[in-house]
Amino acid sequence: MSSNPAYPIGIPGQPWGVAERAQWRARQRRQRGYAEDVVAAIEALRSRFDVEQYGALEYPPDGTFPLFAVRSRGIDDARPWVLVTGGVHGYESSGVHGALRFLDRDGEAFADRVNLLVVPCVSPWGYERIQRWNADAIDPNRSFRDPAPAQESAALMRLVAPLRG
Repeated sequence: MSSNPAYPIGIPGQPWGVAERAQWRARQRRQRGYAEDVVAAIEALRSRFDVEQYGALEYPPDGTFPLFAVRSRGIDDARPWVLVTGGVHGYESSGVHGALRFLDRDGEAFADRVNLLVVPCVSPWGYERIQRWNADAIDPNRSFRDPAPAQESAALMRLVAPLRG
């Protein structure tokens, strides 16, 4: 028989309030760099793709996290749009680096077939902390609805809204 130790924050079966979220956030530590790992790689793609800052996340005292999208050049309204995202959950770094690698190695090969929109890191705060949730203890992947409870989800929905037919 095994026992599951209780999580050190909150009361099992009860939703977290402001105090529990603050306690959880205080335990989170930066373990890798969004600017160094992701933004630098995006900047290196500017000579071949259009790069757009589509928003910014404010998470004091951790700072501001600019949000970037990369688009294929020569957008053609007759072509379908393809959206590639990574890092909706910050601990899923393979999606972030996979999206960046796809752009670098193969993105231009699709330019005559589709309009490509790549958002390599939806949740940069989570990426830095290797965390599923954002700084507000909200899962961005469960927040793609209106109104979106996660800043990350709201920003991405605003970005793609004009592309929906």
